[in-house]
Amino acid sequence: MSTLEAALFESGRPVLLAPPSPWPQMGANVMIAWNRSTEQIYAIAFAMPILKRASRVIVLTVEGGAAVPGPTGEQLCRYLQLNGVPAKPLTVGLDGRLTGEAVLAHAVNCDLLIKGAYTQSRLRQFIFGGTTRHILSNALLPVFMAH
Repeated sequence: MSTLEAALFESGRPVLLAPPSPWPQMGANVMIAWNRSTEQIYAIAFAMPILKRASRVIVLTVEGGAAVPGPTGEQLCRYLQLNGVPAKPLTVGLDGRLTGEAVLAHAVNCDLLIKGAYTQSRLRQFIFGGTTRHILSNALLPVFMAH
């Protein structure tokens, strides 16, 4: 975990996390875990070449989840569509789950998850947990992250 965090925080580059088992394809059906954060914008900017080649891009917003003020999922979709990305918004509720659980539950038909890493501080995530840590620990699909 410390190597991954060093790559995310110190390199200024995105990180692609591979799942335990190989996938037959990657980047055709993409989900963006939209929380309106600067970190998520960085991840999307780095992923634009992948997003432009995708067949389907879902912008997932989890209502009641860990989010910061910023553009809505619909506004992000309009931006992505203007840049040639076939994006569609999807808004879901927590339904008694953690934000990370809700994201992974809706990523079952996707072959890539794009996520901004550590919107909350590493210390806060270490003590209280958080979406990034949950996804790092439980994702079974490739995850593209940036901070």
